[in-house]
Amino acid sequence: SVASKKEKDVAVNDDDWREDTVDLGSHNIKYVVYLTKIKNRILRIWKYPEKAYKQNKEGTVVVRISINADGRLAAAILLSSSGCAELDNGAMSVVNAAAPFEPLPKVYNLSRLHIVASFDYKITD
Repeated sequence: SVASKKEKDVAVNDDDWREDTVDLGSHNIKYVVYLTKIKNRILRIWKYPEKAYKQNKEGTVVVRISINADGRLAAAILLSSSGCAELDNGAMSVVNAAAPFEPLPKVYNLSRLHIVASFDYKITD
């Protein structure tokens, strides 16, 4: 019997399922061009949550972004909270708003790519 995964209405055979996890800031030559596109897409729309800014809230939010081969967002999971709900929600919202992303390059030969991204919220003068 072949085990299968079912997520977001996509059923796949485990034998054909390939995924990898990489940090958004990785310089791995295999991923750097794609990661730069993801980062730029997020940075274009990323804003400091207004309420958190007014309250001088700072922190780092770590999110795992899971992208299917076709570029659709499979999941965005909060890995590490900043301790401030507005900052956490802001990071999650920008990831969802940036989707869908470009399809994964065929040379990756992946069903899904997980990207670990840190959102550093710091107020500067």
